[in-house]
Amino acid sequence: MKRFFYHSILSLFLLVMFCITGGGNLAKAQSYQLVRSTAGLVSGDKYLIVAKGYNKALGGINPTSGNNRTAVAVTFDLDGNISTVPSDACVLELQAQDDGTWAFYDALNKGYLYAASKSENHLKTKDTLDDNGKATVTITTASVATIKFTGTNTRNLLRYNPNTGGSPLFSCYSSGQKDVYLYHYVEPSAVGSIEPKLSYNPASDVVLSSNIAGWSAPTLTSEVIEDLSSLSFTYSSDKESVATVNSAGGITLTGTAGEAVISAKFDGDATYAPQTPTYKVNVFDPVTLDKEAGTYDNEVTVTLSAAGAQGIVYTTDGTEPTLNNGTKVEATSKELTFNETTTLKAISYYGETLSGVASAVYTIQKVLAVPTITPEGGTFNYEKKVTIASPGVAAIVYTLDGTDPKGLGAGAEVIDGDSKEITITSSCTLKARTSDANLEQFSDGLATADFIINLPQPVIRLSAESTQEQPITVTIEAEGASHIYYSTDGTDPTATSNSVVEVGAATTEFTLSEIGSYTIKAIALNSALDASDAATRTCTISKVVPVPGSATMKYKKVTSMDDIVDGGVYLLACPSKNVIMSDRATEKDYYTACATYDFSGNEDLITDIKKLNVSGGPCEITLEKVADKANTYYIRYANGGQYLYNTSKTSLSFSDEINVNNLTQYQWTISITSHEVIDGGPVDAIQIQSNQDNQRSLDYSYANPRYAAYVYNKSQNAPSFLYKKTFDLSVNANT
Repeated sequence: MKRFFYHSILSLFLLVMFCITGGGNLAKAQSYQLVRSTAGLVSGDKYLIVAKGYNKALGGINPTSGNNRTAVAVTFDLDGNISTVPSDACVLELQAQDDGTWAFYDALNKGYLYAASKSENHLKTKDTLDDNGKATVTITTASVATIKFTGTNTRNLLRYNPNTGGSPLFSCYSSGQKDVYLYHYVEPSAVGSIEPKLSYNPASDVVLSSNIAGWSAPTLTSEVIEDLSSLSFTYSSDKESVATVNSAGGITLTGTAGEAVISAKFDGDATYAPQTPTYKVNVFDPVTLDKEAGTYDNEVTVTLSAAGAQGIVYTTDGTEPTLNNGTKVEATSKELTFNETTTLKAISYYGETLSGVASAVYTIQKVLAVPTITPEGGTFNYEKKVTIASPGVAAIVYTLDGTDPKGLGAGAEVIDGDSKEITITSSCTLKARTSDANLEQFSDGLATADFIINLPQPVIRLSAESTQEQPITVTIEAEGASHIYYSTDGTDPTATSNSVVEVGAATTEFTLSEIGSYTIKAIALNSALDASDAATRTCTISKVVPVPGSATMKYKKVTSMDDIVDGGVYLLACPSKNVIMSDRATEKDYYTACATYDFSGNEDLITDIKKLNVSGGPCEITLEKVADKANTYYIRYANGGQYLYNTSKTSLSFSDEINVNNLTQYQWTISITSHEVIDGGPVDAIQIQSNQDNQRSLDYSYANPRYAAYVYNKSQNAPSFLYKKTFDLSVNANT
């Protein structure tokens, strides 16, 4: 329900306020006064055309050109009237025409003003009247007169031209220039005085609802004369969304909160000065509450609103709010939050006028929220840190054996506070509830999460399975583990042997450099010291043994998956195009280069390599097996070089270490697969498929000679093969 109020000497307590701001001044003696509306246009009376802002009046015919009128200086008295008219100012007689237009007759020059040209700015006088001398006259609320001649000559707006740097003048224009005003000659003896005021007759106890109430029409009264019934007033509202007023002055409230200024305008006449008495209507809403009274869990947030009001007063102790009792908010809205049972009462106000009381009782019942478990269960290696939380609660109880913690059984643990991080080291079902500080009230909801904890073998990686007097780098990884135990002599790493090394991390790397055979065993442990099964790898560092010149190193084409071994050293070659993959391209670092090699019809064997592992020459690669993934390897340039990986689409890149956060970029699945070729039938060749994008393989492009990750296309790619590094020790009896 919306209320409004008025304020006057008659009443102070109704819910509509308006304030009278009327009153006029005694009209002084004057000769010409400003015409403020078309009601001031009188046929046969005398008028001046004036550029008010420039103190210039329309004068006689311009002696220089004869095509326009001179501008004559005039002065205004204290009331803004022209009391003295210069002799060279042109006094015009206004003549009404039957078609609603007006003519301006210049008695001095014995003719009518008219727009005299379609293409030039001409204002002339002639003794006969035609359409070019008839004008429409409109007057704005700011008293600006628009004089527009109606004939065929299109430069027809009478305007003032200040003509900066030249002589100012009045003429006719199609647009632009400066405003003109009409001043009406009034006999000084006809001017009286008046102080009209608005009076009103409001209905009592007006209440805004679906049936909007209003007022009777305001009238004008005066302390000087009693009868103003013959006067004409124009009524207006500056905000019709709040209140409208009809032509008789009747006011209707629309039901929208806000302030409207109602005006009753009198333009003045020969007897009385113009007046514009006004009053204000202020309409404001009572308080509305966006939450209904009722029962809420833990807390409730309520927004108080009162459109159009100056402010809101509210209480939360059940007492009645007034301007002197309660919390005052000088705004039209206020948000309040209650976390205990509260009786809310609120009013809105404007000045000293108060709305009715809005009230509601909000009953708050304490409800314990269900705690959250992060992460929400899953499968993890070795152990997982888990957070149990419920902001603001006094305590949380949980179990890891699947029992309900509400019973506070033997397996129940209590968290004194609203959160805790725990470490889960074995498969379990975690259940949790929130509780009060006394462990007497528990949340109705139960949080549950299942965790599976695996203990996989760690992964042992070797830079090579065998070398000749060259060190071998060993990397042991167990993502998620808290410890790694390992030995290099085959000793069981769980035994209390001096040869067992303990590492308090999930990864370790070390170097074997002494000649000999090594059996590396490693286990991974969680923080509860639960251990995985042991992983085992062997490697050998041999002494270089001189061999006869007939012993040769060569690379044999891989024709079976049995030839693909962990730690094996290979060349990647395309015999049909006589190229072998080299190192990173120097001009662009997102693919590898290729070195020329003449296969001479022998595609099964590569011998006599020049510039091996030199930039621009053929480069060896080592395959490192990916644990738990069939036929999947990391590709590394030989002798501890960089890893080759697929970044996106065709692009390759190179890094010293494998990024454990994006392993799939580094992993390649190797198979022997049929390839189409452009000049023959299918060929069984090697396919090194990217795990980053399983549509792409490490292939040779003869369209753009290079190795990169391609979707195989026989018109651009040629089949490649892996060639495994071997030694041929052919000796005779004399060796």
